[in-house]
Amino acid sequence: VFLGDGQTISEGKLMESDIVGKVSFTGSIDTGRQVHQAISLTNPNFPKVTLELGGKSPLIILDDCDLEKAVNAAMVANWTSNGQVCSNGTRVFVHASMKDEFLDLLVEQTKNLKIGHPMKDDTDIGPMISKSHMKKVMEYIDIGKNIDKASLVYGGKRPKGTKGYFLTPAIFADCTDDMRIVHEEVFGMVMSVLTFEDEEEVLARANATPFGLAAGVYTDSLTRAHRMARQLKAGTVWINNYNLGPVELPWGGRKQSGTGSENGTYDAMFEWTIAKSVYVELDGN
Repeated sequence: VFLGDGQTISEGKLMESDIVGKVSFTGSIDTGRQVHQAISLTNPNFPKVTLELGGKSPLIILDDCDLEKAVNAAMVANWTSNGQVCSNGTRVFVHASMKDEFLDLLVEQTKNLKIGHPMKDDTDIGPMISKSHMKKVMEYIDIGKNIDKASLVYGGKRPKGTKGYFLTPAIFADCTDDMRIVHEEVFGMVMSVLTFEDEEEVLARANATPFGLAAGVYTDSLTRAHRMARQLKAGTVWINNYNLGPVELPWGGRKQSGTGSENGTYDAMFEWTIAKSVYVELDGN
């Protein structure tokens, strides 16, 4: 494990070293491309590379599901780790017939979350990782309100009486696919709620992204869920849950969300070992 920022690692010539047999990187798409290129151009041995990059994952809430459970899933999919999770389902597609009820319950439940010190047991939401990142998320909230013209139905502000890089979760409604808050990765607590009418429509819109890390489907029909999971272009699809990561299952993205897989039995062994063929002649000679 090599600790340090990008400059430290670059100056240490880590990726050029012939003792490196494997590189696993988690971060942005741009940096991931640089890592992959640096390995290809400068390392003499072509070590294996695993990249887990960005995401703008869809969470699809169908009209036959338990609404309260779906709202809880949307909160897990967006507020986990204060929104700083690459797999978060920040594009929440809700069937049009459920939109108002969904938003009412979502706002009510989100209001009950306690913002505070992350080491306290009763804290639900902690601070952003840094001041600069908090400012970036606040810029996206401003874009959502003033450029995208989405409806901010809750949050998106600095909470009163707190010291630190805290924000209240932002819930945007009346969103469309072309809005920046919808198609760009924010990496913060900015949820975009979109509506749809049928499966074919929502699948096309959910897949209309350069990312492919994760997706979620909420429905009471497993037949319907598996039908949609087969068509979602994502490395992981959760059905009636979100952001679970058991080590037994492989974890990796499609499209610009990365290459290779971590975890899983076969996948992890393949990614972190090198196959060797050994032929033994047993004819007695």
